[in-house]
Amino acid sequence: MNKLCDGNNEDPQCLLQERRERCGSEALKMRFALSSWSMRSHINQEFSLIEFPRVARERLGFDAVELCSMHFQNTDINYLDQIKKNLALQKMGFVNMPIDTGNISQSDPTKRQFDLERIYNWMAVAAYLGAEAVRVNTGVPEDGWDMSITVDSYRKLVEKAQKHNLILLIENHGGVSSRSEAMIQILEQVNSSNLKLCPDFGNFPAETRYEDLARIMPYAHMVHAKTYDFDADGSQPKFNFPRCLEITKAGTKADFQGTISVEFEGQGDQYDGVEKTLALIKKNL
Repeated sequence: MNKLCDGNNEDPQCLLQERRERCGSEALKMRFALSSWSMRSHINQEFSLIEFPRVARERLGFDAVELCSMHFQNTDINYLDQIKKNLALQKMGFVNMPIDTGNISQSDPTKRQFDLERIYNWMAVAAYLGAEAVRVNTGVPEDGWDMSITVDSYRKLVEKAQKHNLILLIENHGGVSSRSEAMIQILEQVNSSNLKLCPDFGNFPAETRYEDLARIMPYAHMVHAKTYDFDADGSQPKFNFPRCLEITKAGTKADFQGTISVEFEGQGDQYDGVEKTLALIKKNL
């Protein structure tokens, strides 16, 4: 081991070197998924969510997808069966459903339970379609944050996820989850191996982005490789994307599933943005 990497150094390069020695190169094997969010202007306009797996495979070269709940036109069984059929036809892994509904940290117990029930329904949809995981947001407290409310909600969600054979994910996605310390507190309080994190490269405050990512990456099940618009040379100037990848490689544990999901959030052409994001990932791995 490099003498500069003394076991207490949090530099990503040192952590990556240590992890390679500890786990072997196989632990760093990763796969790539495409989030439907990356194609938000095209879904249900140019093509339906039913056709998204074909577009992801044939046009963009992915073998796994995330299907966001907001992109489902309905949850009728015939519609779901068509999505399920196309996932199978394209041999497409369904790695995660980001569920964008509800506020599980609100103080009103009646409203909170109503939102939990809506999330349970989406969990059932995800399980029916063969998803590996679902992401549920922490929500935004109306006043000060009462961690016990959020923790209680996640305990209920974990129990439901386990019944569906789903991993439950927390993403740094606003509200309570804007602070990495809060995300880890929730994990520790819920204390379930079925609850993991989904770090997003772009969602922490700019001034603490890399420290926050490094703090939560050991708990990652997958990551959102978010990008915005690109320079002419193919770089992504809003933040240091290669550094985020180094933190991913350095900070994840040996049981990391290795899914890096592309989330292009720029204003430019989304096909081009997805292709440039994937090229940037492969260049820097």
